[in-house]
Amino acid sequence: MKRFCLYIIILYNMCLLTGCRDSVVPPERLPRAEAERTVIVYLLGDNTLYTQVRQDTIEMVKGKNLIPEDVNFIIYLDDKAHTPAIYELSAKKGLQLWKQCNEELCSTDAETMLKTLQGIEHYFPARHYGITFWSHATGWTPRRNTFGKDETHSKPATMSEMEIPVLRDVLSRLPKFDYIFFDACFMQCIEVAYELRNVTSYMVGSPAEIPGPGAPYDKVISALCKGDAKGIVEGYDSGYPGTYNYYYYPGVLLSCIDCSQLDALAEATGRLLTPFYMEHAEPSADGFQAYCSFLNKYTYYFDMRTTMCRLLSEDDYTAWMELFDKAVPLRKLSSSNTWFASFCSDPTVRDPECYGGVSMFVPMEKYNNYGWNEDFQKTSWYAVTGWQRTGW
Repeated sequence: MKRFCLYIIILYNMCLLTGCRDSVVPPERLPRAEAERTVIVYLLGDNTLYTQVRQDTIEMVKGKNLIPEDVNFIIYLDDKAHTPAIYELSAKKGLQLWKQCNEELCSTDAETMLKTLQGIEHYFPARHYGITFWSHATGWTPRRNTFGKDETHSKPATMSEMEIPVLRDVLSRLPKFDYIFFDACFMQCIEVAYELRNVTSYMVGSPAEIPGPGAPYDKVISALCKGDAKGIVEGYDSGYPGTYNYYYYPGVLLSCIDCSQLDALAEATGRLLTPFYMEHAEPSADGFQAYCSFLNKYTYYFDMRTTMCRLLSEDDYTAWMELFDKAVPLRKLSSSNTWFASFCSDPTVRDPECYGGVSMFVPMEKYNNYGWNEDFQKTSWYAVTGWQRTGW
């Protein structure tokens, strides 16, 4: 508890440097009157990102004056040094501790996440909900910290990550979200979006790795509170290129997905794409835009639009793009055409005109040694697009 108090004192002092004067006063534990919106930020920093947790929390405090009175802004924070805690942030009262857990929890455990989110929604009811998931992530790829990583929990290591179908099942037991914002690497892939299409209206994130500092929360907090998915993209993009803690980050790749359009996109993609892979064929991947090149860790995460552009005829591509534009109404490419990367040997968007901002898996023989083709067969996207007909 002393360490926790010291943490809050440090946070308080750092807030003073930005002009904030926030105190930690436990509020009464009574359900609030229904608000217009409850914004939940699920900060999972019980891992190598623990140094970034404090900085992003400070950015949220810095932007607190942009939180409207009819919005609940709730932060769930799990870091290396403390047991998980829930905070409420408001323009009037600043950052307040609402609940401190008396034991360590695994924040990627389905039961823990569900109880936490159900508790927040019970005590902070609203007509609309938005949620941010902040941590390590690897898109749809299983067995690789798919979402989150909780390193200090006492359960077996297999409990330290949450795979996308499990996340879907947790969120399906909650009111539908206006948006899900993944401030985490590789999450803006079509396989994740399709899995979560019924639990959120919009999904915001990056198809590639994101900069270590993540989103500039003082710049996105207004959009989070308004439920403005496109505004989240614009605010995030405005923070890059940039230098944080003396390290230069060249850019970030972002997009916004309208989940209501994904069934139509899935039908067209399957109908137009799978003929190239029939009878276990493997077309050349020359010209495909890869967001990763470390096969022992992840798949290549090819850009979806660029892949379709390379394979389809002009007429088919034009027809497909009408649906893609509806499903991905906003995609942001960094001004430098590059992004921060540890797992890509060439983090450059080579064909900006075909940049789609959403990744897609395509099977290849060389993936067999890593199990990616077999894992792909377990996704809902594989089933709905008819990949089973191809022999892959």
